[in-house]
Amino acid sequence: MALTSVHFVWFFIVTVLLYFALPQRWRWVVLLAASYYFYMCAEPRFALVMLATTGITYASGLLMSRRDTREVRRRFLLAGLAADLGLLFIFKYLDFSLHAVEEALSSINVIVNMPEMRWLVPLGISFYTLQSLSYLFDVYKGKMAAERHPGYLAAYVSFFPTVTAGPIERGAHLIPQLHERHEFSYQRTVYALQLIAWGLFKKLVVADRLAFLVNQVYGDVRSYSGLPLVLATLLFAVQLYADFSGYTDIVRGCASVMGFDILENFNLPYFAKSISEFWRRWHMSMTSWFRDYLYIPLGGNRRGTARTYLNILIVFLASGLWHGASWTFVAWGALHAGYMMVGRATAGAREALWERTGVDPGGRAVGVLKALATFLLVDFAWILFRADSLADAGYIIRNLFSSGAGSLSVVVGARGFALDCVVIALFLAAELVQLRGPLLEIVGRQRLAVRWALYCSVVLSVLLLGVAGSQQFVYVQF
Repeated sequence: MALTSVHFVWFFIVTVLLYFALPQRWRWVVLLAASYYFYMCAEPRFALVMLATTGITYASGLLMSRRDTREVRRRFLLAGLAADLGLLFIFKYLDFSLHAVEEALSSINVIVNMPEMRWLVPLGISFYTLQSLSYLFDVYKGKMAAERHPGYLAAYVSFFPTVTAGPIERGAHLIPQLHERHEFSYQRTVYALQLIAWGLFKKLVVADRLAFLVNQVYGDVRSYSGLPLVLATLLFAVQLYADFSGYTDIVRGCASVMGFDILENFNLPYFAKSISEFWRRWHMSMTSWFRDYLYIPLGGNRRGTARTYLNILIVFLASGLWHGASWTFVAWGALHAGYMMVGRATAGAREALWERTGVDPGGRAVGVLKALATFLLVDFAWILFRADSLADAGYIIRNLFSSGAGSLSVVVGARGFALDCVVIALFLAAELVQLRGPLLEIVGRQRLAVRWALYCSVVLSVLLLGVAGSQQFVYVQF
């Protein structure tokens, strides 16, 4: 069930009405039933995998809470982690791992034919697995009490606004909200609908319009060279951001209607002035998860330079693999790890350069140059993220600056390219406005006529310029 479908609209209306109509003690039932219905609309059998993850997580948390000895608690933690990660591995990484072993053995002339283990990856498994793991870690560390009611834990794992593509929630943040009584709020609902409308604009008017051109080029990269590859790569950066941040806006709005506050995921990432700042602004719920539950437990930056670099590499390789069982994602993660290492290694030299030249590194002009350089580095890495294979990525990188621009006219003439440019300009203008504060708050401070003109413009843009038969959100595939 796509968030942009009429099916979802009716599903959400019925869910909200039932949620507020029933007493507090039954609301978890509404959320759980709605979440499983939403999930099973994609593939009913995969609900069994999510149910298994929920059972493992509930039992492990409960067993930890009943033991005082740290060593015994640790055993239950490891058992829960192994079981949850085992399910993720089997469904998402088993086939990839078998073929990696096959290729490695083949390189030393040992021929082994590994069995094919290709099956559909359960929807949202990467997201709800990380939510389950964070819950186990937090219970083990004593940051939260184990949830004793299986229904509330099941509602946390399957919570329909976040189950397919995040944000990746924390048990200590969301589970207490499931227990709270939420009253319907007109003001909160108005804000939520505004957020949903802006998310739909990002998805249907910006992301899905740009997807035509990006898919055309990246779907057959060897038919293009030079400027078409550059253009498609630049537009993919916009498409991905509009798509994923649009998804986040929609689900945060849906959750807000029912009184839930879920984590933000984006904070103007393409205005970041360094790669490390970019990762503090992009997919923040995932970045903070890997920081809190992998980077810091590995030692973070507390064990010397070499260990810090190793920890950075491990975290970004894990992040790459989390996105997908493909060497392109591994390479994407490794490249970002390289960016981070070079940034740390050259920090002193850059500071010395600013001092010698007398240039203010905090000045506006330098800030613009830093943001531009960071964007170009991030966008270059997106080639690996978007390419269908390492071979395609290699072709794109080798031919980005070749002179073969003959196919550019075919690309820019497709699907109303001039209108796409206008849409991008408007989207960029909205992003620039947010440098002064949250967009909806800024709009809310305008005169009534201006506010309603903007609201109507967004709604009409979605209705008139939005792509019919919208594509699925990009991050749902992860």
